[in-house]
Formats: sequence, C-alpha cells, structure tokens
Amino acid sequence: MKRRKRTYFKYFSLFFTIAVLILIAGCNGTSPATPIINSFSAVPSTINVGESSTLSWSVTDATSVTIDNGVGSVALSGTTAVSPITITTYTLTATNSAGSVTATTTVTVTVSEALTITYDGNGNTAGTVPVDPLSPYQYGATVTVLGNTGDLTRINDGGTSYRLTGWNTEADGSSAYYTEGSTFIMGASNVILYAQWTPYVLGDIGPAGGYIFYDKGNYYKADFRIVKAAPDPVPITPTYSDWRYLEAAPSDQSPKLEWGCYGEAISGADGTAVGTGEQNTIDIETGCTTPGTAADICANLSLSGYSDWFLPSKDELNLMYTNLKLFGVGGFADILYWSSSEFYPLYLNAWVQSFGSGTQFNNTKNINYQVRAVRAF
Repeated sequence: MKRRKRTYFKYFSLFFTIAVLILIAGCNGTSPATPIINSFSAVPSTINVGESSTLSWSVTDATSVTIDNGVGSVALSGTTAVSPITITTYTLTATNSAGSVTATTTVTVTVSEALTITYDGNGNTAGTVPVDPLSPYQYGATVTVLGNTGDLTRINDGGTSYRLTGWNTEADGSSAYYTEGSTFIMGASNVILYAQWTPYVLGDIGPAGGYIFYDKGNYYKADFRIVKAAPDPVPITPTYSDWRYLEAAPSDQSPKLEWGCYGEAISGADGTAVGTGEQNTIDIETGCTTPGTAADICANLSLSGYSDWFLPSKDELNLMYTNLKLFGVGGFADILYWSSSEFYPLYLNAWVQSFGSGTQFNNTKNINYQVRAVRAF
C-alpha cells in the first residue's frame, strides 16, 4: 500500500511541475505587435481637375484598415481610384488589439487653364462694374472681392431705387454671398459675381454718400400744386417730380453762413412744403447774386460725383430733424440750420430750425447759421 501511495505522489508531483511550467511560460509570453503599414502611396501624386489618382496600400497584422476623405473601410491590401478637386491628404489607419498606426499620402490638384473673375451689375441703371486687375487666377488662388469701384447705382427701376449690399455667385442671391474685402479660394471654374440690391429705407446711405431722410413712395409726378405767395400767387406744379427720395449731405457745409440778401424780397423763394427746396434754391440764386450764401454754397456743391444739391425747404429741413437727427444719424449739431424758405410777408426773415429742440421759427437773413445741403433722386 505504501508503495502505491509513493507512485501516486510521484505522478502527482510530475503533473504539478508540468502545470507550473506551462503557467510560467504563459506569463512570460510576448504581447501581439501593432500593425505594420508596408506601403501607402498615390500614383500619380499630381493630377489636373477631373482626373484620378490611384491609392495603393499594403498592411500586415491589422484587424481593420480605413482611409479617410470618403474612402472608408478597406482590405489589408488593395487599390482604389480617387478624384479630389483640391489638394487632399489621405490618411490610412491600421488597427488591431495592440493599437493603431497611420500613414499619409497627398494628391495635388492643378488647373491647366487660367480662371476669370467677372462682376455683373445685375440690373444696375448707371455706373460700371468693377474690373479685377489680378484676373485671371490659377486654381486654388485667394480672391479678394472688390467694392463698388465703378459707382454702380440702380435708380428708379420699376418705381424703386436700390442700394448695393454685396455680391453673390448667383443673380438671385441663392448661393455664396460676399462683401467688399472678403476672400474665397478659386475653384475649378470661372466665377461671375452678381451685384446684390436692396430697396432704400430711411437712414440708409444714399447714392451720393449722404443719408436718406424722405421717401415719397413713388416716382410719379407730384399730385399737389404749390401755391406761391404774393407777388407771384400763380399755382405751379413742381418741375422736379421725377424723384422719390431725399438725401442729406453726409456732413454740414461749413462754416456757418448767412441766408443772404437781407432786406431784399426774393421772388418765388417762399415754398415751405416737401418738394419745394430745389425751386427755392433756384429762385434764390436768380434773385440774390451775392456769392457764398447758404443757398449758393448748396447750389454749387459737388460731392461724390453729384452736383444737384440744394438748400432744403422748411418742411424738408424738419424731416431731416425727425428722421435723422432724432435717431442719431447724420452727425447733426444741436444748433440752428437754415432752410431755403423765405418768410412771407416779412422778407427780412427766413425759416430756421433748431436741431437741439426741433423748434422752427423765422429770423433775419443776415445771421450766420449752419447749412446742410440735400438732393432728390
């Protein structure tokens, strides 16, 4: 019996020793290696727009392989054609339980022909479109969008006037929108930039760089008549009825000026209504030849390419106060401004307005007050 027990113990010891050796061998084994990317390339590496390049790769010991930029999951080795439209770097990622490794290859895209930038007025009624001195461009070049260098305007188009707000690659404004000084990268085809327009509203910058302070609502002839005071009481209809908007100059016409011709009655210069300022100014220029008066400075003003300025009437001046000054637009001072409306029957006086309080009153024509010219369009 003792001998049998010794035999069992001997075999048990042998099996135990073998198990321990197996366990030790397992603990000391090496970990799986990370994947190996044998190769990853693009041939050709430079293509023209519309051509293709072939990506080729070979990977060892990976459980998954992916390529970005739209290629996706791929086999451990293979090829695929790609047709990028701009320079593109492709990244291959090989993964297994030990980790991931990456490799990259780049396809450069060129355009064999020069590409042009063209500006389109898109309904302008005057002015010229910008011309880009750097056009034509190469593919991938940076383009800086120009401003309204040719003074494009869109006046009385179907009864409305518009201001230019920017440019778009579609005439209807449905695509990429750009403002002056913005940039974009030249693509693979020629580009047309269409002017974008929006109707004028009060407070907008007008065609001459001033401020819109009145909108008559249409370009039809005036449906009112101006009744002139004695000694010329014959009713007249304004001759300058082909306008809809009134625009104030962007700044005062300094220094302060006299209304002029103190003590002299100026025939016809007593219109006070909206729409009478231009005729008042014409009448003052005809009846008062003194240079440098408030009306004379306005009548001879040339600003931003426009020379059709005049001294506003009493009611036009008030609209400048209510629609601009009260909203902090136009840079008006809190002082008195001349109108072109002579005060009847006291021809020594003309109408003025305080842009501090809004009060209108008449005062003698030999006093120096501030002047702001306006124009109709």
